[in-house]
Amino acid sequence: MKNQIVSVALVAATSVLLTGCLEPSARSMGATLMPAPLTHRAPADTASEMSLTATGFWGHTDDAYNVSDLDAGGGSLGLTYRWSGKMAPFFLNAAVGGFGGSLKFSCDDEYGCDKGSTFDKKYVSWLETEGGREEYSFWNIQERILVGADVSTSSVIIGMGAGLQFFQGASDHDDIRSALDDVEWVDDIDGKNGFGFMTAWWFGFNFGQNASNGNIVLEYDILHKGGMDDWTSSLKLTYAHPTGFFVGGANNSLMEWTVYAGKNFVF
Repeated sequence: MKNQIVSVALVAATSVLLTGCLEPSARSMGATLMPAPLTHRAPADTASEMSLTATGFWGHTDDAYNVSDLDAGGGSLGLTYRWSGKMAPFFLNAAVGGFGGSLKFSCDDEYGCDKGSTFDKKYVSWLETEGGREEYSFWNIQERILVGADVSTSSVIIGMGAGLQFFQGASDHDDIRSALDDVEWVDDIDGKNGFGFMTAWWFGFNFGQNASNGNIVLEYDILHKGGMDDWTSSLKLTYAHPTGFFVGGANNSLMEWTVYAGKNFVF
C-alpha cells in the first residue's frame, strides 16, 4: 500500500511539472488580440503624420479553446503618429475598442481539457448539466499602446512593434469562469480585467508605383500573458487600398475566425 501511495504521488507530481495547472484553462475574451490591424504608408510618404483608423469586425468560434458557438461583433479606433526624416519608419499607435457576443463552454485538449481525464471529470460532468449547456453573454473593452518600426520599400513592407494590451469585462461569462475557478474545476487565467506585453510582426507587399494599387500585409501578434502555454496569438491578412479603405481576416486564439473592414484617415 505504501508503495502504491508513493507511485500515485510521483505520477501526480510529474503531471503537474509537465502540464502545469491540472484544471482546464478558461480565458477572458479580452485576452484575444485586438482585431484592429496596423496600417502602412506608401514608400514615398516620409513626412510626419497623424492618422485615425476605424475598424468594425465580426468573430466566430465553432468549437475550440474550451468554448463553442461563439459569435461576437464590435469595433475599434486607433490613432497613429509617424515621425519624419530619418525617423520616418518609427511610429506610436494607441487603440481602444469594444466588442460583445455570446458563447458556450466546451472541452478542448488544446487548452488542457481531456474528457477522459480524472482531473477534468467534474468540469466535463458540469458541461452536461443545464448550466453547462447554457449560452452565456460576454463583453470586453480593450486598449493597446504600441511602438514600432515599419519599413516600406517600392515592393516590400516589413516591421515589428511592441507594447501593452489591456482589457476589462464584466459579464455572465466572467462570473461563471470565476465560480468554476473557485471550486477548482477550471483555471481562470485572466479574471475580469488584466493586461499583457504584446509583440507584432508583419511582412507584406506594395502593388504599383508608390503603392498606387494598395498593399497586402500578413501580421502576426502575440499577447505574452501567463505562461508560454497561455500566450494568445493572431494571424491577420489585410488588403489596404490607397483611398484608406481596408478589409481582412484573421485566425485568432479564443475567437477562432475574424473578418474586419475599416477606413484609415490621414491628417
